Amino acid sequence: MIDIDSFLPEELTIAQKHPLEQNLDLPIPDPQSASVQEIREIQRRDRIPGVVKRFIFWDADTFWEYWWCVPGRILLPEDVEVLTCDRPRVESIIAKLIWLFGGLCFSKNTHRDGEQLPVHDWQDVLQFAQKQGFESYLLDIDFMPLAIKRDFRHSHPTESNTDTSHIAVEPAHWHIEFLQLVPTTGGFELQEQKTVCSCQIWTGKPFLKHVSSDISSVRYDLWIARPMNITQPSWLK
Repeated sequence: MIDIDSFLPEELTIAQKHPLEQNLDLPIPDPQSASVQEIREIQRRDRIPGVVKRFIFWDADTFWEYWWCVPGRILLPEDVEVLTCDRPRVESIIAKLIWLFGGLCFSKNTHRDGEQLPVHDWQDVLQFAQKQGFESYLLDIDFMPLAIKRDFRHSHPTESNTDTSHIAVEPAHWHIEFLQLVPTTGGFELQEQKTVCSCQIWTGKPFLKHVSSDISSVRYDLWIARPMNITQPSWLK
């Protein structure tokens, strides 16, 4: 009998503790009411981390944790230490997903329409990232649930006719983006001009289907799904 739970052992689901854990819930202004510079000054003064714990669902009953870089914040040295030390655990989970479903690697010049050749070894993904210049890196991970939408971009509706001729479908998938750091006052920040380098793990093929003809085409550039963003503390929900 197969022990299903052993595929994702419980010890892999728990993120490493943050050394500034006591500061995670300290008040910080909303980005809409304060500038990036003001927020970062408060971070430096009060030692407020630039990461927050995010939860990604494995199935309806299981989720796993990872530390997510909050947009607009600096990363304190303690943040980078946590992200670096916890990365082997995170990558071991990703490696399981890559083995199970296969992963697709994308750079700026990768075609996103038509069939793509998946890899099933995380080391192959890392070799791809190295070719894009990522000798050192952080990971940003999003889980996208199933999305089905009318696709107006390919239907070209007019003011008198808003009907669409296409339906866009994106199965559930994980989007993993490689990020780089640059030093800044009091810590680090994510490189502003990001090099496009990502790995996508799909549970099925995204496709565009023509309503009248029933003809379908595989497309990885639909971008209709939105990340499932479950974070801690509650103010980031």
